[in-house]
Amino acid sequence: MRTILLIDDEPDMGSLISMFIEELGARVVQATSAADAPRLARREHPDLVMLDLNLGAEGDGLDRLPELRREPKLARLPVVVFSVHASREREARARGAAGFVPKPFKADALRSQLLEHLGNGPTSTGSKA
Repeated sequence: MRTILLIDDEPDMGSLISMFIEELGARVVQATSAADAPRLARREHPDLVMLDLNLGAEGDGLDRLPELRREPKLARLPVVVFSVHASREREARARGAAGFVPKPFKADALRSQLLEHLGNGPTSTGSKA
């Protein structure tokens, strides 16, 4: 089973995204701050990171991306960012994001990004969706 590290400071949005990802057959580990992500990555060994661009008091998620990349467990993982500001997709990709999902997200867009960046799908035996 694939593991996704979800970084979002909004618990309600994190729960919604987690439910959808779990329906696809992946396991979700939630971090409510980018500061928690390295510790969780060392413990949980994620296959992909989903990062909110608006992290409240922590600021812009893209500004946290270099910090996350310094963690060996996160250095080479694909990072899919999500934001209410769809106009930031180009910037996000230029700064190292593998994918982008606008919020509020559409299930098909989220599913597409997960399948694209996890290879055969969220589960090791293929996607349930």
